[in-house]
Amino acid sequence: MENYCIIIPAYNAGEHLSSLLIRIAKFAPKEDIIVVDDGSQDETASIAQDWGANLLIHNKNLGKGAALKTGFQKALNDGYDTIITIDADLQHPPELIPKLIAPLEDGFDIAVGNRLWDTSKMPLERKVSNYLSTLATSILAGQRLFDSQCGFRAIKKWVIERANLKCNRYQHESEMLVEAARMGAKIAFIEMPTIYNGNKSYFDPIADTARFILFLISYYPKRWRK
Repeated sequence: MENYCIIIPAYNAGEHLSSLLIRIAKFAPKEDIIVVDDGSQDETASIAQDWGANLLIHNKNLGKGAALKTGFQKALNDGYDTIITIDADLQHPPELIPKLIAPLEDGFDIAVGNRLWDTSKMPLERKVSNYLSTLATSILAGQRLFDSQCGFRAIKKWVIERANLKCNRYQHESEMLVEAARMGAKIAFIEMPTIYNGNKSYFDPIADTARFILFLISYYPKRWRK
């Protein structure tokens, strides 16, 4: 496997970050782990720094997409061939990292976790929003996608280098897949469990849904111009 780093976008993630870092350490040394503190008001930054991860800080909350883009830039500058992204709230089991990167060794360019194969443990509102957003993203991408909002991903660097990513919040993850599909990237999905643990969600159902609709409306004309 080519050299890879792991990016963790983190906002007020102090409750779970230490446990996550310990579990990730089985799959990557500390110097290959990047924590992007997106304007947290808790101990997120100090936990990452004390643990020895690479720490990048936004002075104010800019959104998950913005945090990922900050991490991507460092990963590219540091010469990594593959970038893994994982959420900070323990919704994504780090133990699945070998399964996640396996498709890239078989010729795929992106691998994404798929929670929608079993939604029995997913809250109804999240189930509906994930299905609808995945359907809309599939239409834009021109191919069937299985879970467009899952943040557990392995991505080859050429995709990030060439993707035109403008979204700074939750719609970023759909934008990445649409851009990748339009560039001809091969996208794989791996089955993973749905884990919520009662974690607080920073997804705003009104504001973030509005942003997603705006993304759909604004992106669609570009699809026909290219």
